[in-house]
Amino acid sequence: MFYKIRNDALFRRYEGFGYITDNSDYSYRPLVPGRPYFGDKFVNESAAVMLSALSKTPRSIESIMLDLKQEFEGVDAAELQADAETLFQAFADQGYLSFGTTAENCTQHERDWPNKTDVSSESSSFDGFATQHGTNVESTHTDLSNDSSAHDDGVLEIADNKNALRSLHIDLTNACNERCVHCYIPHSCRQMLSSELFYRIIEEGRHMNMVHVTLSGGEPLLHKEFIHFLARCRELDLAVNVLSNLLLLTDEMIEEMRRNHLLSVQTSLYAIEPRIHDAITGREGSCEKTKNAILKLREAGVAVQISCPAMKQNKDCVGDVIDWGAKLNIAVGVEPSIFASYDHSGCNLVHRLSLEELGDVIDQQLLAGQASTLYENAKSRAELTAESPVCSVCKNSVCVSASGEVFPCAGWQTNILGDLNKQSLRDIWENSSKAQQLRAVKRKHFSKCLACENRCYCTICMMRNANENQDGDAFKINAFQCRIAALTRQKVESYANSHNLVDDID
Repeated sequence: MFYKIRNDALFRRYEGFGYITDNSDYSYRPLVPGRPYFGDKFVNESAAVMLSALSKTPRSIESIMLDLKQEFEGVDAAELQADAETLFQAFADQGYLSFGTTAENCTQHERDWPNKTDVSSESSSFDGFATQHGTNVESTHTDLSNDSSAHDDGVLEIADNKNALRSLHIDLTNACNERCVHCYIPHSCRQMLSSELFYRIIEEGRHMNMVHVTLSGGEPLLHKEFIHFLARCRELDLAVNVLSNLLLLTDEMIEEMRRNHLLSVQTSLYAIEPRIHDAITGREGSCEKTKNAILKLREAGVAVQISCPAMKQNKDCVGDVIDWGAKLNIAVGVEPSIFASYDHSGCNLVHRLSLEELGDVIDQQLLAGQASTLYENAKSRAELTAESPVCSVCKNSVCVSASGEVFPCAGWQTNILGDLNKQSLRDIWENSSKAQQLRAVKRKHFSKCLACENRCYCTICMMRNANENQDGDAFKINAFQCRIAALTRQKVESYANSHNLVDDID
């Protein structure tokens, strides 16, 4: 029998445990999924050793056993092979691996599997999978930032490993060929990340078992080495998100994107009508160029998501963007309240919606079919406790500026954690005092929010707080955000109840 990791799956072996994902956390799904999505699974050390013997190329069980015998000295070879085959088959049944009697059959199985939509009868192969070697799997469907506790022998205590670097956001440049009125990056920026530093960063990240990288800006396609950066990420088996306005997209770029099964693209479309979109971007013709690029990426099979921040200029046509995306099976993410610029000037907030205008945008979301999504997000937040982390910054992810400085997240560039021109990525990740302080922040540090009846409709965002407060206080929540949460709750729950969608959230 031959086995391989699927081209759209990822596996990493960390110290004491392993992590496998179908890439659904790092890519964009069509509105009508072509196959089931299973998210993350964590495995203990023995299972991690077995899975680490696999690659994206089919390997025979005989070849795999040569490696495993070196790792499991003194274990009966027949028992070890039976355990490995049971584990591999369980993950193959779930869609993470492919298998076949020959290498060709194994590859063909991967091509055929997405057409399979019912795997419920096979998923039981995970249940009770434990051997004398302690091999076990735990299905969590969460990331490492969520607390979890061990409950059976051999099952991973995820809470002990929650600070693993899994995702890196890199600004290839802070320059941009658009002048979006709401942008949180000052338009005076013109810096490009050096190619040497980029390659060093992703190599260091990969050695730390990084899973995912976001290539952003500014406008990342402005970087002359962009295609080569994509190619290197593919060679390192990294999931990639490209955040771009797509104005500079070429056929050569699309071809390289197609080669990475772990790549997806997010772009902003503010309106279907060019007059409105172009007024926001300050670039005539940008609407049609972006829409045409979206269509080309979709035709090429590249995963795409549309972002539609709502502001005064496009407040009446957000629903049109959602509908346009739905016709293409492309999800549209709406941000009703734009972020303040990170220079504390607040100059972009003149374009932010009033509470009444924001309510109209929420109504458009509900009418366009996003009620269930908003409600399910609220249900997820209802499960958070006082000990839950506020977010994943510095726990699973950090960002790198075009100058090589490291900061917590894309909009919080005044909070410098370290400088990659002087330090290694590992040094900053492990030793930055600021990063350690942010890792310790939990929801209990926002005591007022814990007791708030609207907490399920609000995301505590330290970056937003810091940018909106002149003193940069990340713990002082703007009262306007509280009013947004109350309005969102009223709108969503009223709609859900009137349409018999779900029960009330406690």
